[in-house]
Amino acid sequence: MARGDDAPKDLDFEAVAAEIDGFLKPEPEGPQARRRERILKAAGVLFAAHGYRKTSVEDIAGAAGVAKGTVYLYYSNKAELLLHVIALQKRQYLEGMAPAFDLSIAPAKRLRTLIRLGIQLGHELPLMNRAGAEDHEIEAVLQEADAATLDAINGMQIEYTVRLLDAVTGHRQPRAALEARAQVLVDLLFAVVNGGRQVRQGMPLEAYAAAVAEIIAGGIAVGIADGITDEIVDRIADETDADAPADAPAADGAV
Repeated sequence: MARGDDAPKDLDFEAVAAEIDGFLKPEPEGPQARRRERILKAAGVLFAAHGYRKTSVEDIAGAAGVAKGTVYLYYSNKAELLLHVIALQKRQYLEGMAPAFDLSIAPAKRLRTLIRLGIQLGHELPLMNRAGAEDHEIEAVLQEADAATLDAINGMQIEYTVRLLDAVTGHRQPRAALEARAQVLVDLLFAVVNGGRQVRQGMPLEAYAAAVAEIIAGGIAVGIADGITDEIVDRIADETDADAPADAPAADGAV
């Protein structure tokens, strides 16, 4: 079945990195971009040290060496600033997601890898870790954030997921169907990452993330009915070892 010009493209690492970079620094290199970078770095340090609620825009401005009003020239409020800092941390960890972008790997395996590494990343990023665990701070952020910023972040996540789902389904599904499934998958992963202490119940993170990935990508009934749970666990362990980056950035400031 022929598809129109809106057919998804392959999930490309360089394109994803460039899109995140554009979201983080929309202006060209220069004084404004450097000032934005100082604000983001200062906010990241303070949010990690004190949390979202206990950090003020005035604190961030002081640490960045700018006036409080200058911060608002770049970000509409504190919630938008936190979302950009989280995006910056994700960009810094993006190389660790490289196996999900390797077109030489079968699409289904790349989907499992994306889900598994995405869950692990969400728990390892300092600010995602803190905002999801401490007094449901992430809920306050989402309530206070600018709708346009939330839409932009969701749009990027949906587009990346659509591209991978398109490959997994053999490029046969219409975009609308892919987008609907991508939204569900993004929402599920958000709930898993931000579920707090109710999630995992002491299960090791890597094992939990791998199990979620296998259930979503392969179906929970398949592994149970066919009696291949042990085989899946062994294969996941092998994939985890093979995909682990040799020099992944340390999660400084994680709490």
